[in-house]
Amino acid sequence: MARRAWSEEEEDTLLTNLTSLVDQGVWRTDNGGFKPSYLGVLTNDMRVSFPQAGINEIHIEAKIKKWKSDYRILDAMLRRPRFGWNPNENKLMVGNEIWNEFVQDHRHQRHFRDKQFPHFNRWAYCFVSDEN
Repeated sequence: MARRAWSEEEEDTLLTNLTSLVDQGVWRTDNGGFKPSYLGVLTNDMRVSFPQAGINEIHIEAKIKKWKSDYRILDAMLRRPRFGWNPNENKLMVGNEIWNEFVQDHRHQRHFRDKQFPHFNRWAYCFVSDEN
């Protein structure tokens, strides 16, 4: 299946709906992950909000997997010395020398430096206790 392009409105709605599931407190498993049926709930919610978009469980699962991966990478970076967060721009703050040292061992993460992550705090809320 081809990768789906999400609009900002669709992403925001999905994240709002996911946050709502976290708020409800009944969708978590004992290890902090989500119960399998959460994808069906989110799919139904997205179909109500965007009936013509053709958003399916596979699209939602892929988007959440990407968000979770990005969150974990950013969180690990921010735990490193001399890495910081710019809350006004929603992106990493790190000096050139430190960054250049980092990407020598983490080349696949070099695109994270200047990218904005406006949903980072909401991801943290949804994924911080998720150990899957």
